[in-house]
Amino acid sequence: MKKIVLFVLLMCVITSFAIASEVSFYYTSQAHQKYWHYTDNGIRFDWYKGNVGIDLNATPLLRQNPLVLNEAWMKFGGKTFGVKAGMVWYPFGNFENLPSKEISIFQPTALGLKESAVMLDFCGMFGDFEWQAYWADAGKIAWNQPYDKPAFIGARLTYSMADLKIGGSVRGVFPISNDKDYPDVGKIVEFGVDVSWLIAKSVKINVQGYSVQKALTVDETQMDLFGIVSYEKGFDLPFVKLTRPYVGYFSKNGMDDNNIVVGLNMKPMENVFMKL
Repeated sequence: MKKIVLFVLLMCVITSFAIASEVSFYYTSQAHQKYWHYTDNGIRFDWYKGNVGIDLNATPLLRQNPLVLNEAWMKFGGKTFGVKAGMVWYPFGNFENLPSKEISIFQPTALGLKESAVMLDFCGMFGDFEWQAYWADAGKIAWNQPYDKPAFIGARLTYSMADLKIGGSVRGVFPISNDKDYPDVGKIVEFGVDVSWLIAKSVKINVQGYSVQKALTVDETQMDLFGIVSYEKGFDLPFVKLTRPYVGYFSKNGMDDNNIVVGLNMKPMENVFMKL
């Protein structure tokens, strides 16, 4: 009961400072496997200004666990060529990182596509193309300390034209690793392709396919698909204000399993984002 009261009070404080969020309700064809989808539950604080970015997840504090640092980086250089140094989201796939730019159910995480790591991320733009090339320290294996995860090297190229965005991502396990128990992981190369299209400023289609490592200790990959269609223009309803319906498809285990979701995303206040 105390935790519930604390949570309600904390939400009131946060919303009073206009840092809150959106609410999404959805139906899933496999309700017992909601972990397939990215829900971003809880409280996040984001500061992005100029060449500095910080993203904190404060939700664990409600369970008396440490604060989680999702992202903290500083960028050096200009628009054509620059480098981000610090904790950075992996440039893999077309996934929005800011809570204000994503639907709560919008991104799958079962395959570890949306993670961050200590990284040197070289980036820039050339005409309609945006490129990134990076080295990332993947950190420790939580269930098998003190072994290190193999480091990653990767790249991403994105082409943007009006409301159409086409991207490709590739990353490989760095062949030098002190994890002698699992040498095969040095052979892994992962890749993904994605297409995002906003039609008539109303309907957004986001389709992605990716081939990623099945598990940390094997040298096999699996192909899966993710797609979601949302009515971005939405409807203006009483009280809940902007309401956006969406439908999505997610595959798992090399497309042996799949899940379909249908839902509503609501944004009752401008500049307020509460993820539930």
